[in-house]
Amino acid sequence: MSSSPTVTVNGCTIVGAFQPASAKYPKALDIFHGIPFASAQRFAPAVATPLGDQASGLVIDASRPAPSQPFPMAPHATAEDPLSLNIFRPSFSSSTSVFVVADGDGIGNEEDALAAAAGTRRDLPVVVYVHGGAFNFGFPAERDLASFVAWGRNQVLVVSISYRLGALGFLAGSPDVTTKGLNLNLGLRDQRVAVEWVRQWIGEFGGDVDDITLWGSSAGAHSVGHHMLNPSPLPFRKAILESGSPTARSVLSASHPRNVGQLSELVMYANNKPLDSLPIDSLVQSSFTVYAMHHTAVTWPFQPVIDGPGGVIPDLPLNLWRDLISSGRAKDLSVITGFCSHEGTTFAPQHASTSAEFRSFFQKLIPSFSADDLDALEMLYPDPLIHPDSPYRQPPGIGGPQKRPYGAQFRRIHEAYGHYAYICPVLHTAHTLSRAGARVYVYEYAALSSPFKAASHGDQPPAVTHDLNVLEFTPGLVATAKEMSQRWISFSSSPSGTLDQGDADEAWPEFQSPFGDDGSLPGAGLGELLVFGDGNDEAAGGRNQGTPVKTRTLTERELEQCRFWWDRMELSQGMGERGAATAWLRA
Repeated sequence: MSSSPTVTVNGCTIVGAFQPASAKYPKALDIFHGIPFASAQRFAPAVATPLGDQASGLVIDASRPAPSQPFPMAPHATAEDPLSLNIFRPSFSSSTSVFVVADGDGIGNEEDALAAAAGTRRDLPVVVYVHGGAFNFGFPAERDLASFVAWGRNQVLVVSISYRLGALGFLAGSPDVTTKGLNLNLGLRDQRVAVEWVRQWIGEFGGDVDDITLWGSSAGAHSVGHHMLNPSPLPFRKAILESGSPTARSVLSASHPRNVGQLSELVMYANNKPLDSLPIDSLVQSSFTVYAMHHTAVTWPFQPVIDGPGGVIPDLPLNLWRDLISSGRAKDLSVITGFCSHEGTTFAPQHASTSAEFRSFFQKLIPSFSADDLDALEMLYPDPLIHPDSPYRQPPGIGGPQKRPYGAQFRRIHEAYGHYAYICPVLHTAHTLSRAGARVYVYEYAALSSPFKAASHGDQPPAVTHDLNVLEFTPGLVATAKEMSQRWISFSSSPSGTLDQGDADEAWPEFQSPFGDDGSLPGAGLGELLVFGDGNDEAAGGRNQGTPVKTRTLTERELEQCRFWWDRMELSQGMGERGAATAWLRA
């Protein structure tokens, strides 16, 4: 067995773990767990911990997983301090780096993999992964990033970062004595500190500091979008946003009544004790109580907020889009973004049965919605109880009555919510960037899974990382995983974010928006995207392997839905006022 990988910087030695090549991980890997990158005092900005400031002779044991940031019902140890990150790279420690895969379709480039083992190098493309979890949950090891690195035909180095969650990272509302002038968006600020740490030190681990891809899923994708729009850009030109965008869900002002009320609730459940000195277990439990109160309405607390000039989100995201386009920075970006076919299933109230409940759900979600908005919404998503030909009738295939008694409005709500919260914001990002000259690739993940027999929010990670621990007995999903993970790797390993599609059965067309600059129809583009896993139902208990990858074009129906939600995006930003965002579709 190879010795443990070590990296020594300024007298500080980091000792990682060696993972040999195997059938599930066809490259040997060096893994460094829990490297501290910053100290985090409660409600204060993180302070970076450069390796050069470590005491001479210090040894950091990075050979086993470290505690993550606290969150409710965490399945492992947690700690407030320090913030840490994990590093996954092809092994520099072993001369037997490659496991020969029987079907000949493994990592593809054995020569390059062996070259990685020849000694320390500084030219591996770097991928920084920001985990999801609604900004209240999650941890850096939420998906199998070792598998992602091990299955790549090209070599990449992946860093997964921690950041503060829930009330620790996203407390907002009117500051008072219990919070002592809290700092806003601390979780997003933590992410920025992590990326800056990576830029300074990842070369010591073999990474190319000039080739960084920022990658996030769900809340992580929202985060990546906010960093992309920030006027002080982080050092990346490539981004992957899975099921998220900076205009997804809501981005309210810190003083919005929702934030003020949720902060008051937190203080109440903390028995009016100062939050900065409350025991961590009590603070996490109080935070979760408030989160649970708002879960059904999907008006979640502890989310990123607009924090004003100099902040991480200094203005409405729609206005920041305008500023990004006018700055000219957008044309230098390359982006993969996309969505799951049924993004709203896990969030919609499952027993809603009347049109009044449909209206009430969206009125609570978007308080600035007028009666006219709600009427237009009902026309766009016709009530299945009134319109026999409504596409939102509850079919047996999506959680049918033989499984549980879903209400007649369930599909109607989850389709509309999925478009509002994820799909249309993702397409807004793709539209805006493509019109500004950026390179954009759009995908849809369509493989069905339990319990809804739908492609629900967050279903795609095992396919993206080629995680055989999850997919081993689902051959159709394994085929889908090969198509997805290799494209993610190809994008990340290309300095310009250009896909190597020389041997691809289905080329991934660059997205060309079907909308004009002002959002009118038709535009010059077709709106093409790749669909992964169409017709596959193996994870839902079926036997259909489906089609691993195919190209399709956005439908007229999808364009109509996006036009509706784009016209009302400003109602979920800032104070929810009409007219607060101007010229949001135009450069």
